[in-house]
Amino acid sequence: MEKKRKSLVGRLTGRFLIWMIFIVLGISYVLFFLEQKGTRQFYSEIYHNKMRITNEYTRRVISDVYVAVTNNLYYLEHSLDNPDGHKVTMERIVRSGTRIHSCGVSFIENYYPGKGHHFCPYAWRDQTGAVCLQDMGDDDYKYLTTDWFQDMVRSDSAQWSAPFYDGHDEQTTLSAYMVPVHDQKGRTVAVLGADISLDWFTNKLKEADSVINESKMLMASKFKIKSKSFIINRDGTYMTHTDGRRIVKDNFFRQLGTCDGSNVEAVINRIVNGIEDNKSQERFLVDGKECFLFYMPVKYTQWILVTVVPCKAVDMLCYLNGATVFLIVLLPLLFFVFVSYYYLKTAIKPLKQLVKVADDIVDGKLDTPMPEIKHNDEMCQLRNSMEEIQGILSRYTDGTK
Repeated sequence: MEKKRKSLVGRLTGRFLIWMIFIVLGISYVLFFLEQKGTRQFYSEIYHNKMRITNEYTRRVISDVYVAVTNNLYYLEHSLDNPDGHKVTMERIVRSGTRIHSCGVSFIENYYPGKGHHFCPYAWRDQTGAVCLQDMGDDDYKYLTTDWFQDMVRSDSAQWSAPFYDGHDEQTTLSAYMVPVHDQKGRTVAVLGADISLDWFTNKLKEADSVINESKMLMASKFKIKSKSFIINRDGTYMTHTDGRRIVKDNFFRQLGTCDGSNVEAVINRIVNGIEDNKSQERFLVDGKECFLFYMPVKYTQWILVTVVPCKAVDMLCYLNGATVFLIVLLPLLFFVFVSYYYLKTAIKPLKQLVKVADDIVDGKLDTPMPEIKHNDEMCQLRNSMEEIQGILSRYTDGTK
């Protein structure tokens, strides 16, 4: 049984195609590697710049609190002989800063004997926005033995407090800018604290995240893979978070794990020491998910602004861009293969005609005309050689009859 004849054009084109595939894969791999690195660096810059903008907003609010407290501290220290007027000072501080939730000045024990062991003039905004005033004494607010008060008196320096819950509703999270109050002899006699609501920061970070998560440059929102930003204290305590249950009660460092050899301990040390991230592309486990980590200290505080970006959000873009690069390389090469197939098929057409002539010669049809070949190449030489053979066979046949 005669074997099925194979096409020379098909065989050559197939070999071309195989080689093209290897070339495409090799080029695409190199380009994908370079593009992947560039894409991650590009989005690292995007998230880093976003953090800088958010950090600037945060610092502005902190600066407003600092100015409001500093502007009234001198007056407070020079009116220590008028304890009943301190509430008015607290009210003025609350009204002077739109972000200030409450303000109080806590005096050392028995500084005003007639006011009791504890004396804390206090002003705060209620749910309607109205400013309320109160002198909190022994039965209201026992602060003398608290760590924050003793540390402030001992350190005698201004600082931001760790997050805590508002004593009125037990729900609003606050942080206080605290400064020591001195008498004319330079002794620390009280601690002035202006409280700022951390809920505002939570909402601001949500707003900043939504801008970048909904960006057309990212596909994160489509696949519900979104970045999250929050503020932690230097010890890792959550000060803000989209999940309110974590604030104050949970610690970011406990959710942080190593991934692909990343150095968790080094990152924690950088955060504790208030060092800005170095735009590293290390992967970490955050709540069990692979993430890129960006962090930046908030100047003059113990706060760290953190953004956690799921690796999938960036990896999908890398794969998408890689597929685009692959197609950009593949399509021209496929076009080249198809063009090569067309020209090979055209070039091989005279050979098929010569094969038919050869078959006719085998069948004794020595008068079959040879095809016309315009180009003076190997195909033309083959045609001329077959024509000579055809002539020799014809003369040999005529001589034997």
